[in-house]
Amino acid sequence: MSMKSKIKSFFGANRQYAVAGASNNPSKFGYKILNWYIKHNLSAIPINPKEKEILNQPVISNVKTIIQAIENHKDLDSYKTSKVDGLSISFLTPPSVTVATLKEIESVEGYKNIIKGLWFQPGSYDQEVLKLADSLGEFDKVIEEDECILVRGEEGLLSANL
Repeated sequence: MSMKSKIKSFFGANRQYAVAGASNNPSKFGYKILNWYIKHNLSAIPINPKEKEILNQPVISNVKTIIQAIENHKDLDSYKTSKVDGLSISFLTPPSVTVATLKEIESVEGYKNIIKGLWFQPGSYDQEVLKLADSLGEFDKVIEEDECILVRGEEGLLSANL
């Protein structure tokens, strides 16, 4: 699958997004990327174990909670996770944290039906991360190769007709 088609399938009219490593610090990409989603009217859940709210969005502390809400058709806080077709995640965490998050995803039965895209931002992945994504059977949904949503996101939205 080409990077272009992976970027297109990352987006969807009925998609829930999440930002792993979302930050309250405006100079960090975890802030800029969450802000990008908000500006494009896309529902994005900030994932951060330490914060309560980022950019006025309620924070969820881990990805497992989000996947289970989608799987069980339940809303999560103000997020309409009961009505979405799946979850696409932007990663801005150091590779070791990205690995831990992928292992957490793997621990949820049925994750393959829920996860629609994994966007590893530059600096969030290494060979171990890519190998793990591959062993999870999710590699066809991975965007990496130094692709940044701030650069390629618009194109993805256009190609997905959003």
